[in-house]
Amino acid sequence: MLKKLNVAQVAAELDEPFSMMHVAVVGDIVVSIYICQGMLAWHEHLDVDELFWVYEGAIALESDWGEVQLRPGELAVVPKGVRHRSSAALRASVLLLRCGFIPQRKNGRRRLYAISGEAELKRVGLHNVVQALSGPYQFQAAARIDGSVVQAAWGGGIWAVEAPAPHDVLLFVLNGTATVHTTRDMLHLHPGDFTVVPQGAVYQLSTTQGTALVRVTHESPSPVRGEEP
Repeated sequence: MLKKLNVAQVAAELDEPFSMMHVAVVGDIVVSIYICQGMLAWHEHLDVDELFWVYEGAIALESDWGEVQLRPGELAVVPKGVRHRSSAALRASVLLLRCGFIPQRKNGRRRLYAISGEAELKRVGLHNVVQALSGPYQFQAAARIDGSVVQAAWGGGIWAVEAPAPHDVLLFVLNGTATVHTTRDMLHLHPGDFTVVPQGAVYQLSTTQGTALVRVTHESPSPVRGEEP
């Protein structure tokens, strides 16, 4: 069954600074909501990337790759092995995405340490991604994390979707309204609402004019030239 979640409602249940609630699973990715207020100690994760997506308020995300200031609708990915900490002078609500298990790193991508200045954190504005799109229904990648992709798009009407869904799909409303139909459920989603369509579900997605959506799903590898897609 589909379940509608709202970031503000979940955040209202979290009383303590840096308290966290796991709210959804999308394939291998666990979606959590946490309250950033104060400053965490420096730390790193050797096996998983972390995606910080600010919903309300503002946070500073410091790392060995530099610092970014994130405001509502902005996100940044801290790669595995990069030392970092988050802080906020005032209460901020943040979505945190990370792999829910320790993935195998047979291809050498498991980072043991990061060199200061080797690269830099990139701040991505989801609304900027949407505004840069030339047409509707064109999901554009905003960030990638451990085999999954965060995408944004806009449009009004009936969306073309893969049915049945080949992977779990998280649908988040940035602005406007969306309706998700399955054979058993119908959800109306408003800004800050999201749901996860499970793998194998047959569903339909429709939106009001100009609605902007964020989608999180598994990123299928591009077919090798000469192979069938």
